[in-house]
Order: sequence, then structure tokens, then C-alpha cells
Amino acid sequence: MPTPRRVPLRFLAAGMTALLALAACDSAPATPGARNGGASTSPSPARPRPAGAGGLLSGGVWAIRKVEVAGRQENLPPEARGWIALGNDGTASGSYGCTPFHRKAEVTAGHLTLGQELAPLPAPSLSPAPPTDGPGPCRPEDVAGAPALADFEKKVQAAFDGELSLGTKQTSGYPLELHVRNRQGDDIQLAQARGDDFFGIRWQLVGTTFADEHGPAFTAGDRMYLDFHDDGSMSGKLGCNDVTAKVTFAGTHLYFNDAALTTQRSCSAEIMKEEASVLATLKKSLNYSYWAEPGTLSMSLDEDLAFPAREHGFMLTGKPRP
Repeated sequence: MPTPRRVPLRFLAAGMTALLALAACDSAPATPGARNGGASTSPSPARPRPAGAGGLLSGGVWAIRKVEVAGRQENLPPEARGWIALGNDGTASGSYGCTPFHRKAEVTAGHLTLGQELAPLPAPSLSPAPPTDGPGPCRPEDVAGAPALADFEKKVQAAFDGELSLGTKQTSGYPLELHVRNRQGDDIQLAQARGDDFFGIRWQLVGTTFADEHGPAFTAGDRMYLDFHDDGSMSGKLGCNDVTAKVTFAGTHLYFNDAALTTQRSCSAEIMKEEASVLATLKKSLNYSYWAEPGTLSMSLDEDLAFPAREHGFMLTGKPRP
């Protein structure tokens, strides 16, 4: 299988990526059964999914990539981590940039209606370790001291209101774009960070990354993989031994807790060295921006340091889970 093309989340928002202090600017989407920032862990009854762009928006997590107001493209502040996800309970959750929202929502094939603000979703019960190489993503309390970010969030919130039209655009060589437009013509462009097939994919760890450089491929090949489950757990194999962890999804971020090996097998020295290195990284509980690129079965995990020129991460490639 070819090495996947690594597309950092900063592709989704200028200066951003890198789907981590807690990405407390993110409340979590209401993915049924997922450990997702305090949303109910009881699955909600699935609603029939509409056709068209509305059906696409109903699946997974979508990151804000571009914002156009009154015909002018807004600068995306480097701190911004905007996203939206629709729940099965008639609500939408997300972030305007750093400030989370939770609102009533109705979606059809061609329209999204965002209505009443609801009580905020609880914060995740677990959190990643604070980053050591950068400030990490912004928090809601940071907005007051960042005028450009506050102005951006105000414009996003105004555009993300009432009855909105939905449309898609496909450009060769780029991910599918989903456009959300209000009646004034303001346009929010979204890119999918996670599809609803995410939990049915086996994610093979291909290699490490540092900024835009790729490390050597892992020797273990398809014996090094992660299976994410919608109950907030992860199981897998790190080349020689089986591994488990708790996983928290918070918008375009995820992080691990309690990573541990569950077997005690011995393999070649090289594979054991790779296994120890990956396990040590997972135990750090880094705040990762993630993007499981639709249509290519590739995913990037990048530690979000708020200046994404030097982030560490992993490349993964996927296949249907056995």
C-alpha cells in the first residue's frame, strides 16, 4: 500500500493544524457512544440522513477552512480551530474558532438551520498533558485578549445563524468542499476531518513526521495499527504486542490516556524499539489535531503547538477493519 499523502490540518485553516493545554476551545461532537468531551455516552436514536450536501454534513466532523463575508475573504487567525458536527438529537456542536457552541439544528438535503443556543456540553473528564514546545491551541478565555480572533469569531457566529444553504464543490487534487451560505451571501467553507466510517477502519501506523518531513517507515508494517471504537476506547498492535488506551475526541482534536500493552511477547530488536517509541509517545497524551482524509484512507495526527511549523506526529493509512 503506498505511503499516504500527509495533509496537516493547517491546510484546513491558515496557521491551523494541526484536528492539542486542553483544546478547551473545543466541545465535542455528539458521536453516539463516543468519549467526546462530555456528550452523552448513550447512543441517540439515528435519524434518517437527508440526501445531498445535508447528508454529507450529517456525517462526522467538519473543520472551518475559509470564511468569506460581504464578498471578502477573512484572514483565519492562526489560533482559530473552528469546526461543526451534527448530532443525532437535532443539535449541532462546534467552535467558532476558540469559543464552543451548542445549538438546535435542522438539516435537509440543501439547507441547515441553526437556532437556539443550548446549555454548553460538559468539558471532557480527561485531558492531555500541557505542551512543552509551544502554547498549544487557544482557549475561550484567550479570545478577550486577541482582538483579531474576537472579530473573526463574531463574523463566523453572525454567518452561522438562521437558515443556511448548503452546497458542495469538488476541485481536482483537493478534498471535497462543503459551503454553508447565509441569505446575505456570506460563505463558510468546510472540509471533513472525520467521516462517519472512521470507527470501521483499521488505521495502520506508517511512520513518524516532524513538521513537513517524514521519518522512515515502521518495520512492523501492517502489524502496527490502531482500531478506534465509538465507546471512547482504542485497541491495536504496536508491532509485537497488543495495546489499549482511552481516546477523547474534541472536535478536530483527539488525545490518548492510559495507553498500555496488554501482552508480553518478544520480537526482533528493531520492532521492539519501534514499539517502545510509539508507546512512549501515546503515554505522553499529546493533544493531536487529526485529519482522516476522505476518499484516500489516510490520516495525519499532529501535536497542536499553535505554531504548526515544528509539530511531531504520525502518518496512518487505513483499510476496512476485519
